[in-house]
Amino acid sequence: MITRPDGRFLTQRQIPKMTLIVTSLPQEALSNEWGQLSPDAALTLNAPGMDPLHVPLRSAPATEAELKQCTCWEWSGLAKDEGEDAAKWLTEFLGKPVRLVRYVGQASEGSAEANPKRRACEPEFGNGTETMFADGYPYLLTTESSLEDLNRKVPQPMDMNRFRPNIVIDGSVPAWDEDNWQSFELGGGPDRAVKFHSLKPCSRCKVTTTDQETGEVGREPLMALGKFRSGKALGWSAMGSWKHEVFFGWNLGADSTGTVAVGDQLTVLKTRTAPMAA
Repeated sequence: MITRPDGRFLTQRQIPKMTLIVTSLPQEALSNEWGQLSPDAALTLNAPGMDPLHVPLRSAPATEAELKQCTCWEWSGLAKDEGEDAAKWLTEFLGKPVRLVRYVGQASEGSAEANPKRRACEPEFGNGTETMFADGYPYLLTTESSLEDLNRKVPQPMDMNRFRPNIVIDGSVPAWDEDNWQSFELGGGPDRAVKFHSLKPCSRCKVTTTDQETGEVGREPLMALGKFRSGKALGWSAMGSWKHEVFFGWNLGADSTGTVAVGDQLTVLKTRTAPMAA
């Protein structure tokens, strides 16, 4: 997570230029081989006009001196500062003093609610789910069908990367059908299926108006979503503020562990009849 020097988190909302930073990870960090990372395994950051920055993935346990107080939305707790090289690289590219911090909470260290190194999702919907430095939840699901429908309502079609999901369902499901999924599983077979449940619809902010390739900021898709995907239009009243918010995608929690891969089959286990009514 990128923060101000005082530990307050920063996003594309404040610095649209962050869209131009491209990250990459070694293959073993994207699979169940995480425990077998090589000593030189690194998170690599690239940006226009900059030499690559390599941030080691294997890290010694943080000392008290390396921990700093950070805030991410409603959460305030301790994270590990990644040092001067990372801070210097990001400060030079973004044009303002910033730091890079690492989430260090471990499940073995007690409940997320009681441990200053761990972050629990908002209690209204999280049901004890832990997340790290994502906006609010560990998983965000969208569907290609819903994006196709939205793209018919905006002046210029846009890519899915504006919405930053980590699970995307292909066009084999009807547009907006994800609103009805209360629980489902993804997997290549019964021995590798991971069960998920929908926690809350994802309200969208101005980050979606930023072109992820250029950093340019416009007005869509928020204008279009406001006409048919607002809480008022959808009849969603679980929170009073939802009346004026717009929604695309769903935040999830996981009910089991496992590996999810491209090409996995979606199986809906339970549907809801009245999404997110109070």
